[in-house]
Formats: sequence, structure tokens, C-alpha cells
Amino acid sequence: MFVLSKDNIIEYLKKHMPDFDDSLPAEISQVGEGTEEEDGDGYVNHIFRIRTGKEALAVKQGLPLARISQMPMDICRNKLEYDAMRIRYSIVPEYTPALKFHDPENNIFVMEDVSHLSISRFQFNKNVMFENFGRMCGECAARTEFYTSEYFLDRSRYRELMYRFDNTPMRRIMEDGMFLDMFQEPIEDRLGPEFAHFAELFSRDSRYVTELFKLRRSYMSHADALIHADYHTSNILASDDEMKVIDMEFSFMGPFGYDIGYLTGNLISQYCAACFKPFACAEERSTFKAYLLATIKRLYYTYFLTFTNCWNEDCKLRYKDQNGLRRSIMDEVMVDSVGYASMVNWFRSASVISYPDFDVIEDIEARRHAVTLSLMIDWQIMFARYQYRSVDDLIDTILYVENNYRDLIG
Repeated sequence: MFVLSKDNIIEYLKKHMPDFDDSLPAEISQVGEGTEEEDGDGYVNHIFRIRTGKEALAVKQGLPLARISQMPMDICRNKLEYDAMRIRYSIVPEYTPALKFHDPENNIFVMEDVSHLSISRFQFNKNVMFENFGRMCGECAARTEFYTSEYFLDRSRYRELMYRFDNTPMRRIMEDGMFLDMFQEPIEDRLGPEFAHFAELFSRDSRYVTELFKLRRSYMSHADALIHADYHTSNILASDDEMKVIDMEFSFMGPFGYDIGYLTGNLISQYCAACFKPFACAEERSTFKAYLLATIKRLYYTYFLTFTNCWNEDCKLRYKDQNGLRRSIMDEVMVDSVGYASMVNWFRSASVISYPDFDVIEDIEARRHAVTLSLMIDWQIMFARYQYRSVDDLIDTILYVENNYRDLIG
């Protein structure tokens, strides 16, 4: 296999992309050389950025070992990611980087570089607010899911997607790592032994574990649509009026609502961090917290509205007037997505993996309060979700737990 490097990448592009113009000096960088804010917190693939006077490209190569951990990785993930991006670009081109070239033999593909946008996670860490973030994320998820579902596609094409995007090797990382392994490993005491004991009690509680297994069952068996499956704020680059989604190697045919649930978990962690990290004044804290809750609300509102509009316009005739079926799907999304939000946020909050949302808080006591609040919200919403009829119920629970926690700590 040909392995890319900064020394050979220009010659590689000239050979494989006849339109590539190297007449001007090219600026070459590799993800990992810059700051986390510039490059994100991905650890798996080798990604290069090439900027000339005429274009900006990102070149991604998947190798048998992860870039940082050197953990063995499935080599076919690169082709699956390319195919997933190609499908998503046909549905939501405004939210997907344009693809330029694919080399399946060497597990390389080239796309437009979208680093003119900012990684949303690290902007949120700095209290930056993107005005249309919730709307864009909700629209992107709903349109992609509807137009890759059986409610739109003919049966043969839908079955092809199920077969093509089984993605067992990458799914296993989530199926085991997030739903199972995380809740069996000892909790590290980096936030102190009392926090570790507190998190252990929650993690081992049979009631919570039962909910995890129920969600895992849906995750493994519901082939509703082609989902991103890693739809978090490090993989969403944004400005006030533009957004691009990257890193689709975990994509598979999975359950409706998983993606918005995953993203909601990230927004909840940002909210909990905002409750305790420093702000210039109380008004700024209040404004940013209100923005995060409004973003969660807009995310769900837009997802449901967009999915409904797609259904009304393009659903198969046999389903067209089945509004009861559509409502039952949306009700299921409301309940299950909140469960996924609880699970993924718990996983990142209590695991050994760094979580920039909280790591930005330098004071250890304030960070411990933020993470503890997050876990308490995760616990509450996991069980309260069965009564939720709208996103307003979720928002009410977040505020209820926050107020109770503040009373508890005085």
C-alpha cells in the first residue's frame, strides 16, 4: 500500500488528479500538527490539507492502525466513508464536503477542505454561538434519514443500502465500547474518589443497565436509515449560516433519531459546563445557557418538521396518508433519542477518554460539579423520557435537575 506523507502528497495528487494545479506554491499541513481547536480530537485517520492559490483540499487515508493509539482498524472503513459521503452529498450537498477523487486500492479519498469553518465543539468551549446551528443540524439529519429509508426508497435499493452499510467492524466499537464495556470498567478517580464512587453507583445500577440493553437492541436491529453514527460537535464544522459534517466512517443503516440524540448529549454536556465554568459576567453565562437550550429545542423542532415535510412530499403512496404511522415514528424518535443522549454523554463524561467540553474548566471542583450535574441529568432523562411528548419536556427536566443540584450544593 502506498502511504501518504507531506513529502510525496503533491506528486501523488498530480498523478491521480489531472486537474490538480501545482503551478503555485502549496501549503501542506497534517491533522495533528495544529492545535486541538484547529484539528479536532480525532485519533484514527491520516488527514492532510493542501492549500494552493486556487483550491483547498483535504486528503484522507485510512491505514490498518489508528494514527494515535495504533489500535488495529478495519481497512474497508475508508471506502464505506467515501460511499456514505457520496450518498449524503446527493441529499444534503449544502451540509456535506464535495468529493474530488477516490483511490480504493490505497484507501485514499480527496474532498474539499472545509477548515474555513470552525469545529463547533471548541467554539462552544469559548462560548461562541452559531445562530442557525440547531436548524441546520436538524435539517441535515432528517433529510438524510428520510431519503435513505424504506419510506422513500424502493425495496431493492433499500436492501442494497442495508447490505452495503452493515459496517460490523466499526459498529462493534460503539455496540461494545459505549453500551457495554464503559459500564463494566472501573471509574478512574481523576475527579476524586467521591466522584468515582458516585459514578460507579450509577454505572452499575441494574435499572440503568437495563435501559442501556434496550437501547443497544434498537441500535443493533433497527435499520431505519443511513445514519452518521458519530454525529457530535467535533464532526460538525460551522459558522452562523454554513455547516459541513465530516468523519462518516461509522455510518451504517441504523435507528431514526440516533444522530440527533448523540448531538443532544454533546449539547447537554456544554450546558452543564456553562453552569460552572468562568464567564465575564452573570449575564453572559445566562445568555449562553439559554442559547444551548434553544439550540436543543430548534434541533428537535426542525428534525420533526423536516421529516414531516419530506414524508408529505415524497413518501411512497402506500404510506402517504398514514399519519398515525408517521406520528408513531416521531414519538419513538423523541423517546429513544433522549436515551441515546443520556448514554453517549455518560460514556464521554465518565470514561478515560478526554472530554474537551469539561476539560476546559481548569478549577477541579468546578469541573467535578459540571460532570456530576451532567451525570445526574443523564440519569433523570433516561427514565423520564417515556413521558416526553415534545422537546419541551426534555428542557424542563434539564432545568429541574440543575435547580435541584444547586440547592443540594448550596
